[in-house]
Amino acid sequence: MRHEEYMLHALNTYSENTENGTADLQKTDSKLPQEASKRKAIPIYTGFVKYFPLAIAEVAKISLKGGIQHGQTAQTLHWDRSKSGDELDAMMRHVIDEDWAQVAWRAMANLQKQMENKDD
Repeated sequence: MRHEEYMLHALNTYSENTENGTADLQKTDSKLPQEASKRKAIPIYTGFVKYFPLAIAEVAKISLKGGIQHGQTAQTLHWDRSKSGDELDAMMRHVIDEDWAQVAWRAMANLQKQMENKDD
């Protein structure tokens, strides 16, 4: 889906939710800011996805491969954190092996955990 199509879909969804009276409901599980201006200041698509589409696809493949390795399927894929706790050591092993997709996955896992701990 192109960005313009996504934005049109998001606008239509918002309009439908406004008509249903659900637009005022706030998600409490979001790690993103709730204030619209702060959310819009985070360019997830234009500042990340558009920069690294091939790299993101490779990291997604690593996620699927790891999930299958641990008994998941494409439909049940999730980050089982009990199977993954040594991000930095594992990342360095992948650096030595020059497996850059694995390095990126481990770096993202470590960054995710650091950001979550920052919020606590």
